[in-house]
Amino acid sequence: MKVELLMIGKISDKPYQKLVDSYLERCSRRLPVEITACRNHDELYKRLSGRESIVILDEHAKCYDTAGFVRWLDTRIKSGLNRLTICLGAADGHDARVRAVAEDQLSLSPLTMNHQLALLVLSEQLYRAISIMFGEPYHKE
Repeated sequence: MKVELLMIGKISDKPYQKLVDSYLERCSRRLPVEITACRNHDELYKRLSGRESIVILDEHAKCYDTAGFVRWLDTRIKSGLNRLTICLGAADGHDARVRAVAEDQLSLSPLTMNHQLALLVLSEQLYRAISIMFGEPYHKE
Protein backbone atom coordinates (compact mmCIF):
# COMPACT_ATOMS: atom_id res chain seq x y z
CA MET A 1 0.00 0.00 0.00
CA LYS A 2 1.01 3.58 -0.63
CA VAL A 3 -0.08 6.57 1.46
CA GLU A 4 -0.74 9.87 -0.25
CA LEU A 5 -0.96 13.02 1.85
CA LEU A 6 -2.91 15.77 0.10
CA MET A 7 -2.67 19.17 1.68
CA ILE A 8 -3.75 22.68 0.85
CA GLY A 9 -0.71 24.93 0.78
CA LYS A 10 2.96 24.17 1.00
CA ILE A 11 5.36 23.87 3.88
CA SER A 12 6.98 27.28 3.97
CA ASP A 13 9.10 26.73 7.06
CA LYS A 14 12.28 24.77 6.26
CA PRO A 15 12.71 23.19 9.73
CA TYR A 16 9.23 21.63 9.40
CA GLN A 17 10.08 20.37 5.91
CA LYS A 18 13.33 18.83 7.09
CA LEU A 19 11.62 16.94 9.93
CA VAL A 20 8.71 15.77 7.74
CA ASP A 21 11.13 14.54 5.09
CA SER A 22 13.13 12.69 7.74
CA TYR A 23 10.11 10.79 9.10
CA LEU A 24 8.75 9.98 5.66
CA GLU A 25 12.16 8.75 4.49
CA ARG A 26 12.21 6.38 7.47
CA CYS A 27 8.69 5.20 6.59
CA SER A 28 9.56 4.58 2.95
CA ARG A 29 11.25 1.24 3.59
CA ARG A 30 7.96 -0.25 4.78
CA LEU A 31 5.23 2.21 3.74
CA PRO A 32 5.79 4.62 0.85
CA VAL A 33 4.31 8.05 1.60
CA GLU A 34 4.11 10.97 -0.81
CA ILE A 35 2.95 14.52 -0.19
CA THR A 36 1.03 16.52 -2.77
CA ALA A 37 0.50 20.22 -2.16
CA CYS A 38 -2.69 21.67 -3.63
CA ARG A 39 -3.34 25.35 -4.26
CA ASN A 40 -6.94 25.35 -3.04
CA HIS A 41 -10.04 23.28 -2.21
CA ASP A 42 -10.91 22.81 -5.90
CA GLU A 43 -7.55 21.28 -6.77
CA LEU A 44 -7.63 18.99 -3.73
CA TYR A 45 -11.14 17.81 -4.61
CA LYS A 46 -10.19 17.11 -8.24
CA ARG A 47 -7.23 14.98 -7.12
CA LEU A 48 -9.59 12.76 -5.11
CA SER A 49 -11.32 11.42 -8.21
CA GLY A 50 -10.99 7.64 -8.36
CA ARG A 51 -9.18 7.30 -5.03
CA GLU A 52 -9.82 4.05 -3.14
CA SER A 53 -9.83 5.25 0.45
CA ILE A 54 -10.08 8.88 1.50
CA VAL A 55 -9.55 10.04 5.08
CA ILE A 56 -9.75 13.64 6.22
CA LEU A 57 -8.05 15.14 9.23
CA ASP A 58 -10.52 16.98 11.42
CA GLU A 59 -10.01 18.21 14.96
CA HIS A 60 -13.53 17.04 15.92
CA ALA A 61 -13.11 13.47 14.64
CA LYS A 62 -12.07 10.35 16.54
CA CYS A 63 -8.71 10.84 18.24
CA TYR A 64 -6.73 7.64 18.80
CA ASP A 65 -3.97 6.92 21.24
CA THR A 66 -0.85 5.34 19.77
CA ALA A 67 -2.10 1.75 20.04
CA GLY A 68 -5.43 2.72 18.48
CA PHE A 69 -3.72 4.53 15.60
CA VAL A 70 -1.53 1.47 14.98
CA ARG A 71 -4.65 -0.74 14.81
CA TRP A 72 -6.38 1.79 12.53
CA LEU A 73 -3.44 1.87 10.10
CA ASP A 74 -2.82 -1.87 10.28
CA THR A 75 -6.46 -2.56 9.36
CA ARG A 76 -6.10 -0.40 6.25
CA ILE A 77 -2.80 -1.99 5.25
CA LYS A 78 -4.25 -5.50 5.61
CA SER A 79 -7.44 -4.57 3.74
CA GLY A 80 -5.72 -4.90 0.38
CA LEU A 81 -5.91 -1.22 -0.52
CA ASN A 82 -3.42 0.01 -3.08
CA ARG A 83 -3.59 3.61 -1.87
CA LEU A 84 -4.74 5.43 1.25
CA THR A 85 -5.29 9.16 0.75
CA ILE A 86 -5.19 11.40 3.82
CA CYS A 87 -6.30 15.01 3.36
CA LEU A 88 -5.11 17.98 5.40
CA GLY A 89 -7.35 20.99 4.97
CA ALA A 90 -6.73 24.70 5.05
CA ALA A 91 -7.27 26.98 8.05
CA ASP A 92 -11.01 26.92 7.37
CA GLY A 93 -11.12 23.10 7.28
CA HIS A 94 -12.37 20.92 4.43
CA ASP A 95 -15.05 21.95 2.02
CA ALA A 96 -18.33 20.03 1.80
CA ARG A 97 -17.35 18.14 -1.38
CA VAL A 98 -14.27 16.64 0.28
CA ARG A 99 -16.25 15.76 3.41
CA ALA A 100 -18.85 14.03 1.23
CA VAL A 101 -16.34 11.67 -0.42
CA ALA A 102 -14.32 10.90 2.72
CA GLU A 103 -14.92 7.44 4.12
CA ASP A 104 -13.29 8.24 7.46
CA GLN A 105 -12.20 11.13 9.64
CA LEU A 106 -9.23 11.23 11.94
CA SER A 107 -8.06 13.69 14.58
CA LEU A 108 -4.43 14.06 15.55
CA SER A 109 -5.36 16.05 18.65
CA PRO A 110 -8.29 17.95 20.10
CA LEU A 111 -6.05 21.00 19.80
CA THR A 112 -6.16 23.16 16.69
CA MET A 113 -2.84 23.26 14.85
CA ASN A 114 -1.55 24.78 11.64
CA HIS A 115 -1.23 22.49 8.63
CA GLN A 116 2.58 22.40 8.83
CA LEU A 117 2.47 21.13 12.39
CA ALA A 118 -0.36 18.71 11.56
CA LEU A 119 1.73 17.30 8.71
CA LEU A 120 4.72 16.89 11.02
CA VAL A 121 2.64 15.14 13.70
CA LEU A 122 1.03 12.86 11.11
CA SER A 123 4.42 12.00 9.58
CA GLU A 124 5.88 11.13 12.96
CA GLN A 125 2.86 9.04 13.92
CA LEU A 126 2.98 7.14 10.63
CA TYR A 127 6.63 6.33 11.30
CA ARG A 128 5.90 5.38 14.92
CA ALA A 129 3.04 3.08 13.83
CA ILE A 130 5.21 1.38 11.20
CA SER A 131 8.04 0.88 13.69
CA ILE A 132 5.59 -0.72 16.15
CA MET A 133 4.05 -2.97 13.49
CA PHE A 134 7.46 -4.26 12.43
CA GLY A 135 8.97 -4.52 15.91
CA GLU A 136 11.54 -1.80 15.35
CA PRO A 137 12.94 -0.04 18.44
CA TYR A 138 11.73 3.55 17.80
CA HIS A 139 8.67 3.43 20.09
CA LYS A 140 9.31 3.26 23.85
CA GLU A 141 6.46 2.12 26.08
